[in-house]
Amino acid sequence: MMRIRGYMWAAVVAVAVSAVSLAAAQPVTPVRGIWISPPSSTAAIPSVVRIISGAPLDTIVLPVFYDGRVIYPSRIFPQHEPYMGSDPAAVTINEAHARQMKVFAAVDLLYWQSSDNPSPAIANHPQWLERTAEGRVIGDEAGAPGGFVMPCEPRVKSLLADLMSELAKRYDFDGVVLDYGRWSRLDFLGYADADRKLYLEAQQIDPLDIDLLGYATPDNLISTLIRWQEQQITAVVQAAGQAFKRAEPKAIVLAVVEPGYYANRTTNPVRQDWRGWLSQEWLYAAVPRGLAYPDQESVRAQLRAASGADRPPVVALIRRSEALPATPQMAVVGDLGLRGFILWGRDSLDQRRAILRELGAF
Repeated sequence: MMRIRGYMWAAVVAVAVSAVSLAAAQPVTPVRGIWISPPSSTAAIPSVVRIISGAPLDTIVLPVFYDGRVIYPSRIFPQHEPYMGSDPAAVTINEAHARQMKVFAAVDLLYWQSSDNPSPAIANHPQWLERTAEGRVIGDEAGAPGGFVMPCEPRVKSLLADLMSELAKRYDFDGVVLDYGRWSRLDFLGYADADRKLYLEAQQIDPLDIDLLGYATPDNLISTLIRWQEQQITAVVQAAGQAFKRAEPKAIVLAVVEPGYYANRTTNPVRQDWRGWLSQEWLYAAVPRGLAYPDQESVRAQLRAASGADRPPVVALIRRSEALPATPQMAVVGDLGLRGFILWGRDSLDQRRAILRELGAF
């Protein structure tokens, strides 16, 4: 059952990165989940959960914060309009737990605008948006609207910490999936006024004067900027995970990661040092996006190249296609001894139906 808890807790969770390890008492049972969007009508949720429970799955990943809004009534962020007057998070948790299934909350940490309808936080504080060296606000898909917020902005950090505490204290989530703990894949960010001011104070050089392609800048200046930008993002991601774990110690923390980041760390603009997150052991597992799982040999090579380790702690994010269905990929993940899988069914109802039909749910 959902736990409605009081709001008498300490004020804003400190965002400074601490040495607290979140790995202690982490479960060893592999995740067998599906990532879905909740129906706009909560009346349909029991039927959806019932159908999912007929598949060989034990976890629902529920997006609760995206586009700068939440799906539930919150004191931190506004609620998405289709869900106003209802609480799909509560209904999903109640229905899933009644069927011995788990529910993980999915949170878009730094991507607060992926549509033409920015949240009030962005509308009221446009200075929080990250910018390119040319001063542009960009999203994550070419030609589509969107914007990332600055990890160095104190209010961004405190709002996210409050959000994570609220989720863990109000609801009985079994885990959390931290998504968009990175910047855009399209172009370099980190050139908003606040970024430049902080970096100038720390390093006595304006980031605009550093040529990341190396034509006019010494390598040490480039690597110092990259590490600093990674650290800003890491601080937000770790603080978010720790805020959730402090309120719900039994929950597990996952993070969606870009597996190709380290192939060329300088020119890949996402600035997501996820290997460091795993080495510090506050993250239960990474969830690499964009990988396929056709056979053991190729998957081992992919994961080794991405993580730099032979047996990385990974939960596979599986996308189904006609050429590569979900079932054989699930089998490969099991044979490799990974920490489980999450089937991607968020994009559309047809996508989710195809997955569940393949798994024999209906």
